[in-house]
Amino acid sequence: MSRHIQLLPSTKRGLDTIWHDYNEIQPEDSEDERQAKLEQWIGKRIGTTLMKHYNQREWKVMVDIKGRMLIIGCDSICNYKGYHIKLDKSMEELERRSIMAAGEILERHNVSRARRINPDH
Repeated sequence: MSRHIQLLPSTKRGLDTIWHDYNEIQPEDSEDERQAKLEQWIGKRIGTTLMKHYNQREWKVMVDIKGRMLIIGCDSICNYKGYHIKLDKSMEELERRSIMAAGEILERHNVSRARRINPDH
């Protein structure tokens, strides 16, 4: 996971420089900020996983920490339905279930899981 690190201009002290990572949860963050950062991190990781397996589609990943739910959708097939997964497992298990859910979405709409479709074969 790449990190975006920015220099805060007000933190220069002589030769020392303080770096601040805006993607990590900080102790001074409010509960809502922590939740938003965690939701973004989970969504990005699941979205990256889905694109590795089914990159021919546009995937939508929504994360609701308070409701403990992960919703996966495919706007290029249907923009009003989603596959719901409970957020009660490890990240690896969520990734595995997300891949299965994406495959299920494609299957339900009779869309090929193949990366490329060759009309000559």
